[in-house]
Amino acid sequence: MNGVSMTSPALRHATAGGEPREADARLRALAAGLEACPLAYCVFGADRRPFALNKAMVALIGGPEAPSVGVGAGASGGAGGGGAAKALAALSAALSDPLERVLRLGCLATLDWPGRAGGAGERDRPALRLTLSPVEGERGGTEGVLCAATAIALPGEAEEALGLLFRHNPVPMWVHDRETMRFLAVNDAAVAAYGWSREAFLEMAVPDLRAGIQAPGEREAACATPAAPRRAVRICRNWRHVDALGGERIADILSRHFVFEGREAVLVAGWDVTDRARAEEALRESEELTRSVIESSTGCIKLLDLAGRVQFMNGPGEILMEVGEPALLLGREWAGLLPPEMAGEARRALDAARAGLAARFTGFCPTLRGAPRWWDVTVSPVRNAGGAVVRLLVVSHDISEKRNAEQRAAYLACHDPLTGLPNRRQFHAELKRLLAEPRDGRAMALHYLDLDHFKGINDALGHTAGDSLLQQVADRLRTLQPAGGGVFRLGGDEFALLQTRLAAPEEAAAMARRLVALLDEDYHLEGQLVAAGTSIGLALAPAHGDTPESLIKNADIALYHAKSGGRGTFRFFEPTMDEAVRRRQMLKAGLRSALKRGELSLHFQPLVDLRNGRVTCLETLLRWRHPLYGPVSPAEFIPLAEESGMIIRLGEWILRNACRAATCWPDTVNVAVNLSAVQFRDPGLLRALSETLCVTALRPGRLELEITESTLLQDDPANIATLDALRALGVRIALDDFGTGFSSLGYLLRIRFDKIKIDRSFIAGLPGRVESKAIVSAVVGMGHSLGLSVTAEGVETAEQLEALRQLGCTDAQGYLFSPPVPAAEVAALLWQPCSGPAQDMGEDPAG
Repeated sequence: MNGVSMTSPALRHATAGGEPREADARLRALAAGLEACPLAYCVFGADRRPFALNKAMVALIGGPEAPSVGVGAGASGGAGGGGAAKALAALSAALSDPLERVLRLGCLATLDWPGRAGGAGERDRPALRLTLSPVEGERGGTEGVLCAATAIALPGEAEEALGLLFRHNPVPMWVHDRETMRFLAVNDAAVAAYGWSREAFLEMAVPDLRAGIQAPGEREAACATPAAPRRAVRICRNWRHVDALGGERIADILSRHFVFEGREAVLVAGWDVTDRARAEEALRESEELTRSVIESSTGCIKLLDLAGRVQFMNGPGEILMEVGEPALLLGREWAGLLPPEMAGEARRALDAARAGLAARFTGFCPTLRGAPRWWDVTVSPVRNAGGAVVRLLVVSHDISEKRNAEQRAAYLACHDPLTGLPNRRQFHAELKRLLAEPRDGRAMALHYLDLDHFKGINDALGHTAGDSLLQQVADRLRTLQPAGGGVFRLGGDEFALLQTRLAAPEEAAAMARRLVALLDEDYHLEGQLVAAGTSIGLALAPAHGDTPESLIKNADIALYHAKSGGRGTFRFFEPTMDEAVRRRQMLKAGLRSALKRGELSLHFQPLVDLRNGRVTCLETLLRWRHPLYGPVSPAEFIPLAEESGMIIRLGEWILRNACRAATCWPDTVNVAVNLSAVQFRDPGLLRALSETLCVTALRPGRLELEITESTLLQDDPANIATLDALRALGVRIALDDFGTGFSSLGYLLRIRFDKIKIDRSFIAGLPGRVESKAIVSAVVGMGHSLGLSVTAEGVETAEQLEALRQLGCTDAQGYLFSPPVPAAEVAALLWQPCSGPAQDMGEDPAG
């Protein structure tokens, strides 16, 4: 489509006030379409001033054949020549009132304008018939007036003009009946554009151009056109047609009502805008797709201008940032909305994006409602078709959960989740750092702590109580955390405390005493008070080691000696302790193969009826002769067996061999076997016991299982169930070391036993100590009242024996009667009364 060439005044008129108005753009499009039309037209604006006139109009009103002329407001001359300008001014004056009426009412107006004889140098102007038609805007209303001028001439001349219009106009045009919509005439350009012959066109109607492609309601709207009020000129955009091959074509339509061969008709000109419309549709779809992607994104997307001001934020972003009034953000500087720490990063990223580079950073920025958020931010340049950066795109993703998880993971990597104390990893790092610092002649102490009774408490009261105990221990240790040092949980019931810048070892000893005293206080667990206590191993740097490995090793050695020395105390490392540690490690390793090598054996110590001196039971005791160290005390290797788990295997071996040996004794002599706490809680205990009784054929009533009070600790349902299951097998239950546990009298009321054994610590005070006599007398009387057998342990002198007889005790055990003897020597004990002192007192009484 050729554009309208305008004079400078007309151009100013069209662009007055800035950008071209939408109505002016439509009038220019109308003028452009009429430029090549042989019929004379002039376009008036809504201000009743001439907007443009085509070449045919210029020629008709008296100007030379010249390029089309645009007329500006107040123009008195122009490219059209002086005659045309004068004639146009006269025409405008003559049409003032009709133009006002057409603009106001939207109706047609027709009037004749008289001719004029030309003066010198001017042409004659014929009389003209002027038809004024309203130009309807897209949204209704009249935005201009189209003035068609025809010379009042013979009918043949008008027909010739119409013929020229159809034959020579490059724009596809046709005439159709307004009522039936059948084609009445069609020009060559339409025939060429749509592919139908002229004859075929004239057999068709306008709806045939729309066959098969109408959108909902379009056909009804088209059919309703004849009934619509008559308007002279109408512009329709993106009108879809179909050509002879079935292809879709899109056209902008200019239509004008007029009378053709005596009937109401419509003159139509259609410009093919298929390529443009499809490009616009593709762009629109692309924009919709882009918007859909942006709005469905889980991130916060912002579009900024080059100054960094917010122009757009997507919906999910508004939700993430908790934006109550989105309009309040528009036009504000994005970086200015951020915390100072993040604003600097943002401005650097914006500078990079203005330079054409993408930038990325992470930072903390709360939402507008104050919720804490961490963001991963990418700032990218947005370029125009020429490659210039015209906008800045900011995409922010909420990484708060990921960041919190990373921080939590980092915290857990260095801290114990139960107590919140720094863990073993942090302990090693801190110890290494402190050892590397200059000490200026001052020492550093490593306190290696281990709770004394944690395993028994954890087994008896459960893991919940055990966890509570560890938390309470941690809380107490925090109160003594020294400046420059730290408190750590190494795992299990092991803790460490680092004490720096010590002038003398006594400062470390003073801290250790405070720790022992603090942790020895009772703990509230499961509704009761429980004592735990601690043992501490102390190593000083650099005296006891100048590397983390050596200092930890030596503190651990000192801790072992603190526990061996009775617990509830502390020990400094000494070089001589190494030998004891090596021995312990050798014993622990050798215990695993001791059974295979035949180093373990059973000894038996008799329990004697004081009324007749007869042996009623033999207690089974385990002995180990090590190939390097010789005889090893059970007090030394039994704890090692419990630590390593070997006690289960050893216990089954002891039980099986003790029962087998008992089958060779008189039926009136029982055999007693000690159960450790580990064995008592072993799920396989009942199975192993049943199999042993079955294999050895020992009568269950001859087997006595000795259980210490510390093994039970609490009569919880699991303990009661195990004791009931053991009694169901028919075996006898003896409560060993009576009086040294936590609630001895309570046990006798709640749990059924067959025998109680008075601990040797009470017997050692006889006969001199009044307290010992009172305790033994009370226990003996209580036992007899409850129908229990009472045995006194550790009887070593005739004076103790006589005191027991006077106190009413009927059963006793100890070196006075016999030390533990091998199985081969048991027969000699059974065939003679054991009423006097034993001859061999050399065996270690520890059992």
